[in-house]
Amino acid sequence: TMKKLNRSILRKINYCIGFILSLLGVSFTGCAVDYGCPPIQCEYGVPQADYQISGRVENSQKQAIKGIEVSIKQTNNPYKQTPLAKDTTNADGSFEFSFTEFPVNELLITTHDIDSTADGSYQSNSIQITPEYKDDPNNTWHSSTEINNIVITLEEEKK
Repeated sequence: TMKKLNRSILRKINYCIGFILSLLGVSFTGCAVDYGCPPIQCEYGVPQADYQISGRVENSQKQAIKGIEVSIKQTNNPYKQTPLAKDTTNADGSFEFSFTEFPVNELLITTHDIDSTADGSYQSNSIQITPEYKDDPNNTWHSSTEINNIVITLEEEKK
């Protein structure tokens, strides 16, 4: 029983010392600058990236197709099945996305003809892209990527 009592006392002393050291550790972060140390940067949350993605949807004759729904999804995240961004092509077949999201290795751009009678009927298509990120020198958890001039060619549906 004396051993159990000693262990119990030592355990309580360890908890008290740990608590005191954690308080001291927190208080020292504020005075690090006074001793010539660089300021400690506190970062909360998750890494983020700004995405700028643009391109054009065209047919096999390189003519623009308007009214095509273009969406971007993460390819390897089973928890995020909703599109990150969705838009419809303009009269010149162009699309443009600007959004902020967690940085990923691959994105899937899918197309779907939503006005099949207006300018012909086209098959859906998808392409996979790999973003290259530029880090923000002022924030290690933030980066950006710009992907332009993506061309997605759609084939007409066979009747």
